[in-house]
Amino acid sequence: MRIPPGRRGRLHLFAPVPGSRPAAVGGLVNGVAVGLPLLAGIAAGNPAAGAWACLGGYVAAFTNKGGPRGPRTRGLVTAAVVNAAAFAAGELVTELFPVALLLLAVLVLLASLGDAVHPTVGRLGTMPTTALVTGAGGASAGLADSGRTALLVLCGGLWYAVATALLTPAPRLRGVLAVLAEPYRETGRHLARIAHGAAGTPDDYARTAAALTRAGAVVSSLRGQGGDEHLAALLAPLVDRATDLADLTAAVHVTGAPPPATARAFTATATALADRIGRLAALLAHRPGGTPTGPDPRQALADLDRACDALRARGAAGREPYPVLALAGRQRRLLARISDAVEHAHALAAGLPVPPGTRARPAPGPRPGFDRARLRAALAPGSAVLRHALRVTAVACAVFALVQACGLPHGEWATLAVLRVLRPRYADTLERAGQRIIGNLVGGACAALLIAWVSEPVALAAVLFVALTLGFALRPVNYAFWVLFGTPLVLIIGDVSDPGDWRTALARIGMTLLGSAAALLGGYLLWPTWEQGRLAARTAAATAAAAAYLDAVLRRLVPPPTSPAGDPAGRAARSSTRVPDTAPEAASDPDRARTAAERALAEARDAERSVRREPGHDPAAADRAATATATLYTLTERLGALTAHPPPAVERIPALTAYAAHAVPALTAVTEQERRTETAALADALEEMHLYLEGLHARRQRELAAGRAAEETDTRAAIRADEPVIELLAAIARTIGQPAPPGS
Repeated sequence: MRIPPGRRGRLHLFAPVPGSRPAAVGGLVNGVAVGLPLLAGIAAGNPAAGAWACLGGYVAAFTNKGGPRGPRTRGLVTAAVVNAAAFAAGELVTELFPVALLLLAVLVLLASLGDAVHPTVGRLGTMPTTALVTGAGGASAGLADSGRTALLVLCGGLWYAVATALLTPAPRLRGVLAVLAEPYRETGRHLARIAHGAAGTPDDYARTAAALTRAGAVVSSLRGQGGDEHLAALLAPLVDRATDLADLTAAVHVTGAPPPATARAFTATATALADRIGRLAALLAHRPGGTPTGPDPRQALADLDRACDALRARGAAGREPYPVLALAGRQRRLLARISDAVEHAHALAAGLPVPPGTRARPAPGPRPGFDRARLRAALAPGSAVLRHALRVTAVACAVFALVQACGLPHGEWATLAVLRVLRPRYADTLERAGQRIIGNLVGGACAALLIAWVSEPVALAAVLFVALTLGFALRPVNYAFWVLFGTPLVLIIGDVSDPGDWRTALARIGMTLLGSAAALLGGYLLWPTWEQGRLAARTAAATAAAAAYLDAVLRRLVPPPTSPAGDPAGRAARSSTRVPDTAPEAASDPDRARTAAERALAEARDAERSVRREPGHDPAAADRAATATATLYTLTERLGALTAHPPPAVERIPALTAYAAHAVPALTAVTEQERRTETAALADALEEMHLYLEGLHARRQRELAAGRAAEETDTRAAIRADEPVIELLAAIARTIGQPAPPGS
């Protein structure tokens, strides 16, 4: 079922981040590291002190970016000290509004510039600002004993650093294998849809491509000095087999519906293989694979062989045209190759010589420091980073001044809402505001009920531990889930340090709504970054990257002709295929070109979806971009399917060189007239190829009639090698003819 764009946008607020999984162990570790100080304070008879220490751990938790134990712990200690200093500064300047405003502006500006200033500043993020406004808010309400509470916040942060160093388990192989399982799972689902005749969509390939990218990245992270090269070498073949399976499945998809005579056997075989791939994914992820839903793949392939043999016998008797026989044979061979690939991958997965609990040591990345050129680029006039930093600083300071001037209670929540909601792109600000408002309303209402009904600090601490664990476990999945559990978490901490009634929780929710509204208004009025202004450029970049991939694949089929120096004909042949200058190094490397194309397509797709969330966008322009991106995804999928076949003999297929000379110009043509000329040349080349195929089919039909069905003749070998390539080239040409000219 196709979801309407508007409804899809609303559902997107709670959609899981692709490739994300709940961090159950991380949730438990954070639950202990943040919540234990509160329990210690309650046991010591001083819940308020425990709450302030808990707050210190909570703020430090947001600076935990993972990584090796040593650098991570040092970073958390630094964060604890900086956050405590910011909290103390907030307590001291509560009555000095100009100084407080200046400190806020400096901290917000630094947080917004982030890594451009220094990686440590990027790691700290908005947490020093959070500590500053929290300290000012606590002191203004008479809750903070200056110096003592800052020391408690420091102790909570240091405890968090020590606790996570002790409790956080080292990365294990099972986490890497879970990522490797994703492309197999997506490919199995795609093949199952093909088996049942469901129409594929570009989203199918987009999900598989993203999963393959993540799998390749997690294996690459093990390579390098300090990593685990041996483990990476063991796992790399699994990524290669996943890529092979994805491309072979795409090749099956391009062949279309099977002939009626083999349809049942084809469906049974594809279903059995899809189930086998799914069980392989379950093996990698160490999940129960369930009961097979179809026949054994080998038995299903044997049944398909018999169906094809019966069809070939009818063809020899003249009752079936040879193209039908060729289609059935081509599908059978592709499914047989899928079976071989999945069995090879299954043997690799089952035969890994290391247990899942083995430590997986990623290679430590470079230790970046201060980069003057990076900072200068970020501060350049017109820089998107500078615009966003000034926007956040202006809105946060305005909200802070407003709540201070009006004397609004719990005004720090409004300022914090600005920091959490305002994003560089307005579409992302809208999404974040929706997530935060809904999460605050639901979570805040639950917290108000708890505060009204539960007065025992121990019971509140238990609820706090549950909220911490669930919040941090679901935080990687979707920010909305974090807000849902994080709101009652902070409200409960505040209630322990300052017991009150449920109206306090509602007042804080009101401040959050005020800050979110201010972020939306400020993001709209102050130097907004509109994705719709860059949509055409994103689509053009995706087209250029896809063209580079097309050129790289065609160069694999048809190597550039060699000619003597100074030969004009040679220069003309080499220049006839216009390759975009965006990725010249990828022109001769299909793998690198494919990676670049998939990355550019993902960016174009993200831009199109962001545009639909922007106010006043042009729906027609977004629809055109969506159509172009979908077409380019289809093209990329078919190019991957083409690379799954061995290159044919160039001299055997007529017009193959002409096809290669006109394919890229047809895709990148600027004018409609140029596009028509190039696509017409492609059509002429394909007509020659299909005439060649018809001749092969006629000769093979005569061989069948002569009783040479089982003989491996030159004609039969040529059909097997050339027909799949020609049919894919025809499918690619049809895809190239779909998108509108760039810039139209």
